[in-house]
Amino acid sequence: MEGTYNWMLVFASYCVAVIASYTAIYFGTRVFSLSGRSRRFWLAAGALSLGSGIWSMHFVGMSAYTMPVHMHMSFNASLTLLSWIPAVFASALALYVITLPTVSVKTISASAFIMGAGIFAMHYGGMYAMQMHPGIEYDTLLVILSGVIAVVASGAALVICRNVRDVPPQYALAIKVAAALVMGAAICGMHYTGMAAANYPMDAQSNPDNLLRGDWMGIPTAVAASILLLLALYSAYTDFRAIERARQAEKERNESARQAAFYDSLTGLANRSLLEARVLEKLTVTDTNKVPPAFMLAYFELADYREILQEQGDVYAQALINYFIAELREKTPTAEVIARYSANSFMLLIPSCDSSILQKLVQKMTDAFKSPAAISGKQTLCKWGFGFSEYPKSGTNSRNLIRAAQRIRFVSVDESKQPELQLV
Repeated sequence: MEGTYNWMLVFASYCVAVIASYTAIYFGTRVFSLSGRSRRFWLAAGALSLGSGIWSMHFVGMSAYTMPVHMHMSFNASLTLLSWIPAVFASALALYVITLPTVSVKTISASAFIMGAGIFAMHYGGMYAMQMHPGIEYDTLLVILSGVIAVVASGAALVICRNVRDVPPQYALAIKVAAALVMGAAICGMHYTGMAAANYPMDAQSNPDNLLRGDWMGIPTAVAASILLLLALYSAYTDFRAIERARQAEKERNESARQAAFYDSLTGLANRSLLEARVLEKLTVTDTNKVPPAFMLAYFELADYREILQEQGDVYAQALINYFIAELREKTPTAEVIARYSANSFMLLIPSCDSSILQKLVQKMTDAFKSPAAISGKQTLCKWGFGFSEYPKSGTNSRNLIRAAQRIRFVSVDESKQPELQLV
């Protein structure tokens, strides 16, 4: 004989399944980035939360069912608790698999089968906890169908959880909620297919030893399960927020250390260490059959920087440096690196050996400083020297190339005495 359903409790069971599914997705996407003891702890917490959610959904769904001909629904307490174990183990397997770095189709398929079997065992274990005489009879075809739904739903859940973490951040919440709605529907589909497979003999009576009454397990179980799952989500969220803050602080410390190691603190330009590292990178090729591409180093030195520093002070000298850097950046947009090599010198890494680039660069810098530059309300005539080197013509290692570039070949003086730059 078949009974009827309380649709409010049916909807409540679906809500519990959705919350449990969202918990699984959340833990699956967040635990992936953890390791060690923290990872094991949150995997266990996630398995308990998801398993308890599936288990609770089952008994909320059972409470939605009204037994035929006024039969009373009751459960054996020990068997009811025992039916919780397969759900937790199935959830643990699911979370473990979806947090692995890589998985094959074979692994997903095997895990879906084992997880589906766990949910199947949980459902029919919970049904067995309804100790009745004579016992419940089942439609074999529908039982098999419920098992197939459990396996397919488990496989879909595994695939969804593994892929949902790759969703762009702006769509992550919406996709997770949609995935939870689909997973919740799949879990409920398995449960109610299993319920449809059950047939209760007309003269069946509940075992008097059953301590749990089905008519009070619905709403209280749904509320308790939802609170438990939401608390688990909140605890995980706060913990992960703390982890993210610690990681961000570590990232900022590393970035500060990198800035200090490879960038000039006053100008923000690359420093000598970073320039030398980049030159070495240009000279290094992984394929022994290839030759590193040609490039040039251009060197500028402010000849009268120390005198200006003594006469005008730090503020003016730094303003002059900034003005000179701005001109270099404007005149050489193709430079890979512009580095402050020392207090009064700069070096540019240019990915070409076209001598006309240097000719134009020197001419542009000369034009920029033909007349005294107005800086900080003052005027001064900035004198500078220029040198360059070419790879491989000037050298084949970084030290020789840098030394060759530092050999001054052109010095700016007043406009009437400007010599021509000889690129030889």
